[in-house]
Amino acid sequence: MNRKRKIFFRADAGSTIGYGHFIRSLALADMLKKEFDCTFFTQIPTEYQKKEAMPVCRLVELPNDESKFQRFLDYLTGKEIVVLDNYFFTTEYQRAIKAKGCQLVCIDDMHDKHYVADVVINHGCHRAELFDVEPYTSLCLGLEWALLRKPFLEAAQQPRSPKHVDKIEKTVVCFGGSDTMHLTEKAITELMPIHDIQSINAIVGNHFDTFQQFEDSRVHFHQNISAQAVAELFTACDLAVVSASSVCIEALACGAKVAAGWYVENQKEIYDLCVQLNLIIGLNHLSDASFISIFNSDMNRKNHSTTCNSLFTNIKNNYVNLFKSCH
Repeated sequence: MNRKRKIFFRADAGSTIGYGHFIRSLALADMLKKEFDCTFFTQIPTEYQKKEAMPVCRLVELPNDESKFQRFLDYLTGKEIVVLDNYFFTTEYQRAIKAKGCQLVCIDDMHDKHYVADVVINHGCHRAELFDVEPYTSLCLGLEWALLRKPFLEAAQQPRSPKHVDKIEKTVVCFGGSDTMHLTEKAITELMPIHDIQSINAIVGNHFDTFQQFEDSRVHFHQNISAQAVAELFTACDLAVVSASSVCIEALACGAKVAAGWYVENQKEIYDLCVQLNLIIGLNHLSDASFISIFNSDMNRKNHSTTCNSLFTNIKNNYVNLFKSCH
C-alpha cells in the first residue's frame, strides 16, 4: 500500500499579523487531507488555533523567536511538499527549503520578492506579469484558486436563485480577527441609526473587548465562532460589510451581497479584483469609508450569485490535482 505524500504547512498567527495566513493555509490542508499526509507548523498556537486544526491535521508548535526558522528546516527530509504562507519568508529561506530537496509552494499576497518556489498561489490577483519567478514556477492566480474552508466550499455548491433585496434588514460585520483600526465599532455605530436594520451580527476575534459599548438589542457579537457558524451568518444575511480579505471571498461564496473595503496593503488587490468583476459594493480605504453610503448605492445591481458559483465550484479538485502533479 502506497504511503501518502507528506505536506508540511508553515504559517503563523497573532494579534499583530492576524489569523488570515493560518486560516487559509489550514483551509488548503483540509482540502488535501484525504489524499496527503498533512502536518501544520506554527509558533505558539492559541487555543483557537488548536481547536481549528484538530479536525484537519496534526499541529506542531514552534518557538516564537528567530529560532523557529531553523527549527522548521530541521524537520525536513527532502521528500515533503512545503507550503509557506507569511510575508517574512524571504527568497533565501525559500532557497534553503529547495536545497533540502523539497517541492515548495508559496501563498502570496504582495508579489514583493523573487520566488524560487515550484508554485505560487495568489487568489487576489490575476496579472502574471507582476510576479518575479523562476522559469519553472507555476502561477495559480485569481478567485478560481480561492483558499476557502469547507463550509464555504459547500455553500458555493448550493444552487441559488437571484437574490434581490429591497430592504437591508439582516447585516453581518467582519474585519478579521485582529481589527487593529477598530472598524467593527465604527461600522456598528454608523449602521445602528438605520431604521430598517433589524440585526447587526458582528464577527470578532479574541482581542475584541468593547462589547459593553453597544446596548442596542439588534447588535449581536460572535466571538471566535466556527467556520460553519460564519457561513450560516453570511448565507442568511441581506448584506455583509467586510474587509477585502479572505472573509470577503467567504461571504461571496455564501451568496451574500457584499460591501467591502481595504485597510492594509495586502487587501488592495483583492479589493480591486472584486470591484473589477462587479462582485462587491466598493468602499475604498476603510479608514475613510462611510458605511451609511452603502445604502445610497444600487443595492439591486446585477446579481453575482451565479458568477460566484462558477468561480468556486472546482477549487478542491484544482488543488488536489495541482499537488498530485508535484514530483
